[in-house]
Amino acid sequence: MTGVWLGIETTTSTGGVALVRDGKLVAEEYLPVIAVHSEKVLPCISDLLERTEISPGEISGIAVSSGPGSYTGLRIGIATAIGLSAGWEIGLKGVETLRVLASSVTAEHPVLACIRARQSEVYAALYESSSPDAGILIPPGVYMASALMKELSTGDKMIAVGSGRSEMLLPDSVLWAPELWDIPRPSLVALIGSIRTGAEGFDRSITPVYLRGFNEKAKSSVR
Repeated sequence: MTGVWLGIETTTSTGGVALVRDGKLVAEEYLPVIAVHSEKVLPCISDLLERTEISPGEISGIAVSSGPGSYTGLRIGIATAIGLSAGWEIGLKGVETLRVLASSVTAEHPVLACIRARQSEVYAALYESSSPDAGILIPPGVYMASALMKELSTGDKMIAVGSGRSEMLLPDSVLWAPELWDIPRPSLVALIGSIRTGAEGFDRSITPVYLRGFNEKAKSSVR
């Protein structure tokens, strides 16, 4: 979907907001590492609009990272997006954080997106490529790092990205993306949100993607 899109990302300790116009980056700003997202997101959006001289009336849609990630960060980001959507009367789209991570690299071969959960556990998914609409080879879930490492020890070429690198020791056939890409980019949230909306329409409601139920244990097998 063309036009100006606002992207909001608050699933990690480093959040951010971005504006994208017709698929091209206009401006992107990251929040301080130890920032309290609830106190920083709205002022950051206001500053971005002022600097780019873009008014809310020019925005075609709002995309927000829907998880997995920090419980508090997810709630803050989604609540902010819902509030702005209602106040500005603009459509809304949720984008899975693992999909955002996978799209941050450029690869025609499989991409593993993984976020550190608890010790020895990761939120992860394996996609056919870095394309925003790539098929899913391993579904999003919370896995024991050992289970994923066993599944990925086949020697097939792939690239991995995300903070889950701290819990995983992968074979040489798996190339880790530079650590710079371990932080989900709000500009990609906006871009993927606009693409998805063009194909699916806006979301009627957004539910945080936690991937783990109350007291649910990480999966000890992938298949």
